[in-house]
Amino acid sequence: MLQRCVLLLGAGTALHFSLGRANPSFLAYPWGVILAVNYLYLLILLRANADKWQWVKRWYDRAAYITSLASMLVLTLLFGLIRQDGSTEGLAGVLGLTQMSSSWIFNLFLLHFTTVMGLKAIDDVWHWRRRKLPNVLIHLSVFIIFTAAIFGSGDKEKVKVTLPLGVPEQMGVAHDGLSARLPFALTLKEFVLDEYPPHIHLYAMEALSPEFVVIDGEGSGGELGPWRVECVGYLSHAARLSADSGYVDMQHVGATTAVLLKAVHTDTGQSVEGWVSCGSHIFGGSTLHLPDGSQLVMPQREAKKYLSRVEVVSAKQSRTFDISVNHPATLGPWKIYQTGYDSARGRWSTISVLECVKDGWYTLVHIAMWMILAAGALLFAMGWGSRKKQKEEKV
Repeated sequence: MLQRCVLLLGAGTALHFSLGRANPSFLAYPWGVILAVNYLYLLILLRANADKWQWVKRWYDRAAYITSLASMLVLTLLFGLIRQDGSTEGLAGVLGLTQMSSSWIFNLFLLHFTTVMGLKAIDDVWHWRRRKLPNVLIHLSVFIIFTAAIFGSGDKEKVKVTLPLGVPEQMGVAHDGLSARLPFALTLKEFVLDEYPPHIHLYAMEALSPEFVVIDGEGSGGELGPWRVECVGYLSHAARLSADSGYVDMQHVGATTAVLLKAVHTDTGQSVEGWVSCGSHIFGGSTLHLPDGSQLVMPQREAKKYLSRVEVVSAKQSRTFDISVNHPATLGPWKIYQTGYDSARGRWSTISVLECVKDGWYTLVHIAMWMILAAGALLFAMGWGSRKKQKEEKV
């Protein structure tokens, strides 16, 4: 089994260096369907001749199943650990693992795992009277899901939409740069952004210190170089009327975060106090100049979580979704992802950038998911029935 993994890794690497990244566009309808039907026919043909061709059985025996599953788990783990930015730097970039969905290595291992699951599922159906129904359903549903993912990858539609606040939008930009019309209208009702607490850095010798102090309210602070920093005033919504004035509390669009800091030199005891702010698209920021020529600065606060409350109106229904990163909205075969906002305005952004993705093989995947739920219910019922029978036998 290890030899098979090495062979797949070598073949994937060779294809990557010779052909570049895998492009699933050739699987667009109807070719994806044609290839999927022929793939299924080939698997059935192999299973029908498994008794004559002993090497076929080695493709879906226990060792092959465990090896293919373990290799997919490793690649999925790498998928999550490696930044998917398409970079070509480092070993991961050279092998194409920084864009895993179009990596030959990943796709070959995925096809191998799907083939193993397909042969296993066909064998279960072939001998369904000797198999437990939940196992048959699980193997068959997993095979359907991965087959749809492979052969349906060329039928995915991706449309990026920039939504202004309160303005219905039905047009977007497809992945090829052309305008595309969606079968529903999107309206941004509200944009909400939560930020991490302010970070205070020491700026000296034209460089920002890697160390920082987190300010989450009055009394918080820490040490930066030779200075002890303490927050004596905190305004989450602040503004200043002139460049030489202090900050005042103001609940207004464009309000920024401002903190009144006291810095004490740990050796000399010299202290200085003043406002520090990151500023906003309306109000300017400020730094605290220290006697040794350095400064205390607050970079722009990092986004912790942001979501868009979006009304989706189609011919059949009208629904409101809260869409955030990793929590897309689902509308039939469409998924709507949160991908961006106006970073210059930050929490006061009046636009939201969404990506609408349609999976043409959604119905098959939906059926497979229901099969998995049915298998789980059957396993629970069988386990409960077995425990009940054991109790009756003891009585």
